[in-house]
Amino acid sequence: MDNITQRFERVLTHIDNHLSSSLDIEMLAKLAQVPEYHFDFIFQSLFHTKVKDYIELLRNLEAAQQLGFDKNIAISAVAKAAGFSSEKDFERAFTKSIGQSPKQFQFSPDWGNFFQKQQPLKTLSEGHDELSASEVNVEVVLLDDIPLIIIEHRALAEYLPQSIQAMRAFRQTHQLSPTNTQTFNFIYQTNPDEVEPEQINSSAQEYKIDIAVSVNAQQKASLGAVIESSEYFKETIIPKGRYASFLHSGSDETLNKKVKYLYGAWLVENNKTNQTQLNNMPLIFEKLNITEPNQGQTRVYLPLVEE
Repeated sequence: MDNITQRFERVLTHIDNHLSSSLDIEMLAKLAQVPEYHFDFIFQSLFHTKVKDYIELLRNLEAAQQLGFDKNIAISAVAKAAGFSSEKDFERAFTKSIGQSPKQFQFSPDWGNFFQKQQPLKTLSEGHDELSASEVNVEVVLLDDIPLIIIEHRALAEYLPQSIQAMRAFRQTHQLSPTNTQTFNFIYQTNPDEVEPEQINSSAQEYKIDIAVSVNAQQKASLGAVIESSEYFKETIIPKGRYASFLHSGSDETLNKKVKYLYGAWLVENNKTNQTQLNNMPLIFEKLNITEPNQGQTRVYLPLVEE
């Protein structure tokens, strides 16, 4: 079986050859032979950008060539050919990728900047510090089943505090204290994009995360009727199995770098040497010491297929 690096190189080739087609994550994940939950994490760890931003960059480079060599072509036509649903979305993405608005580039193109972007992976790989194995200290651990109550956040990232507050209120109502229960987050995607005010009602995408609290058998039984009648809270489980794990103390920026190491260097090496594969469930964060903000820690669990 090909290793992860080889499979993702095929993904790059497919993207390059099908820029005018639909390139959704589900299809690309199947091509890479990894669970959809983990595709963008791996892509960003290997290539230092989100796959949607990479695709946008390539499409905008093609659009820039059209604009730069044809002063009469309509920007709306270029936007449509590049796969954007509106000229406004195209203008925003083009300006972010190319550094000039479509109109500016059409009549006064900065070819020097354009040609620098002609090797996007080389450009994107510059200026990234890689952590070492000792700095992350990944270990493979075994977990038993952990029953959970969750609330699913499916909205813009800026509304996440409301979901957190809803879980906090649920815990207080049902005596699920952070001192005797565990707190987990199921992470479905890499860091959410910053959303500009004008995007909120247009192309902004929801941020997916589950907020969870562990329950024992007695608590689960007593809450059965509450959960069954609830519109927001559900039962789930962290299943027994193998997980690649590390403990983090410090900033969110460093945590993101460690997650990138986990999906990049650690996974690539273990996939080559041990054929390590990922299980079809999302990345998990366990939030420790949540009642003591200055002593908070995060235990990260990456679900692995049983050997």
